[in-house]
Amino acid sequence: MSDTQTTRPDPPGPVAWPAYDPPPPVRPEPVRGGRRIVRAFGAVLGVQALVAFAVLLVLNSYRRSAAGWLLPLIGVADVAATLQICWLAIRDIRLLGGRTAAPRLLLTALVLLLAAGLAGGAYAIHRHTTAPVRGALGTPVQDGDLTFTASSPRCGVKIKGIAATGAWCSVRLTAANTGSAPLRLDAAAQRVRGGDGARSGSLLLSPSRSKKKYVRAASRPLPAGSSFSGYLLFDVPPGFAARALELHAAGGSRGVRIEIEGA
Repeated sequence: MSDTQTTRPDPPGPVAWPAYDPPPPVRPEPVRGGRRIVRAFGAVLGVQALVAFAVLLVLNSYRRSAAGWLLPLIGVADVAATLQICWLAIRDIRLLGGRTAAPRLLLTALVLLLAAGLAGGAYAIHRHTTAPVRGALGTPVQDGDLTFTASSPRCGVKIKGIAATGAWCSVRLTAANTGSAPLRLDAAAQRVRGGDGARSGSLLLSPSRSKKKYVRAASRPLPAGSSFSGYLLFDVPPGFAARALELHAAGGSRGVRIEIEGA
C-alpha cells in the first residue's frame, strides 16, 4: 500500500506562477557636503534669531536690571550651540568620505560673517534702547519713577548771592516721585546741550518756607509720592546757546531728551 501523494504549492520564483520579482532595495540619497553646509548654516541662523529675541526680551522687560549676568550667559550658550552645529556638520561630511578642509573653512567664514552682523545689530539695538526718550517743554515726561516738567532754559541770568564761573542757565523744573521707594534728585545727573557740548547741572533752588529766599542744594531727597518744584541751574560759558535738555532719574538711567525750540 503506497502513501498518497501530497501536493504542495510551488514556491514563488522565476519558474512559478505568478512570477515574483522582488523590487530592488531603495537606498537613501546620500547627503552631499554642500547641502550639509547649507543645513548647518540654517541651524546657526535659527540659533542667532533665538538669541536676538532673548536679548531684546531682557533689555525691554523687568529683567533689564539683571542684564549684567544674563547677557553673558546667553552669549556663552550661543557660542556653545554654534560650535556644536559646526562640529556635527564636519563630522557628517567626514563620515560620508568627503574632504573636510573646504567645508570647514566655509563654515568658519559664514559663522564669522554672521557673528559680525549680529554684533552690529546688537550695537544698534543697544543704542536704540539706551537713547533718551523724546519729550517736550511744559509737558510731563517720565524717566524711571520720576516725572519731569521743564520750561525752556534761560541763559545769561544773574542770581543774587550765587556766583557762577561763567553764566547761569536757569530751568524751571518740577520733578515728582511716582514710585513706591524714596529717590534722590541729583542736579549733576541733568544736562543741557549746546553747540560746544553738554554741561551738567550745578544746583537745585527751591523756595524756603517763608517764600522770600531760595534753598540751594546739589541734590534733594524725594520720598515716595513727594515732588520738587523750583529751579535747576547750569554753570555754562558766556554766550552759551542751549539746544536740548536731558533729564535723568539717576546718573545711569535712559533719560528724557527735550529739544529747545528755535535753537
